[in-house]
Amino acid sequence: MNTMNTMNTTSPMNTTSPMNTPSTMNPRNTYAASRSVNRHARLTFGGSLKAELIKLWSLNSTKWLLGITIAVTVSMAALSVWAVTLLASIDPSTGEFSSDPQPLAASNMWSMLASSGSASALVVAIFGVMAITSEYTTSSVQSSLAANPRRGMFYSSKSLAVALFTLLASVAGILLAWGVMAAMTGGYEVTALTADERRIVPVVLVGFPVAMMLVALLAQGLGGLTRSTVGGVCAVVGLLMILSSVVSIVSLASSRFSWLGSVAYCLPDSALNNFLTAGIRDSVSAAIPQDYWIPQWWQSGLILLAWTVVAWVAGLLVVRRVDVK
Repeated sequence: MNTMNTMNTTSPMNTTSPMNTPSTMNPRNTYAASRSVNRHARLTFGGSLKAELIKLWSLNSTKWLLGITIAVTVSMAALSVWAVTLLASIDPSTGEFSSDPQPLAASNMWSMLASSGSASALVVAIFGVMAITSEYTTSSVQSSLAANPRRGMFYSSKSLAVALFTLLASVAGILLAWGVMAAMTGGYEVTALTADERRIVPVVLVGFPVAMMLVALLAQGLGGLTRSTVGGVCAVVGLLMILSSVVSIVSLASSRFSWLGSVAYCLPDSALNNFLTAGIRDSVSAAIPQDYWIPQWWQSGLILLAWTVVAWVAGLLVVRRVDVK
């Protein structure tokens, strides 16, 4: 009996071993879990922003699209200035080149710089779409959210990264375009800006990069809504290139729909162009009678901002609430 009692007391079934200890009591598991919790607890917005900057810059599409943005801004402005200087060099009475070219209006030169915004906006919009949709098309969003489960922080830090890259590329593009314009008009007489026209200088040099940044964030919101590169790009092209043209054509087709002209001016692309002109309209557009409301240039800037806020918030809600495929 004593032997049996001894065997029972020393039986492995009654001995507490690591195999029988709950996993939560295992020191190694407890340490790993605490490290995971501490890692997420220490995650800051600055760290998330740094990660998004590195991820975006590691993509070849980012370098290509930012480079194309700069090239398009410079080339479109140079082409417009070249056309204006060419016309100024032709004698209107004979149709031949004159040794004494006509003076150039400074307001027209700055408007030429602003006119490059339409083409540049499409490029930065594609960049904004791909910045978020590339996460879903390559399924890298799963690892991104595993490293940063706070989806709001993930989306916001990516937005700030997109804004910074777009801002830098736009500033570089518009400054280079300004230098090209100055070089191309060096041999021409350029009339000075009037007091009312001087505001176009800060609008172009400062407002142009800010407007491009807003377009990129608007496009990122559309990308967050669709979570598809093809769908996001189609939405951007339709919103920035097709919709306003269709609305304008319908408004001109019948006087009953003339009010659609105001709607066209409230669409993102028209709001962008109207904002960048700073209220300076050329002689051709000023001569066309318009019996509908046209927003002021600063109102167009607010309209573009409103479009950006709505699209960005909508994309944020989808990213936060919809499961990752």
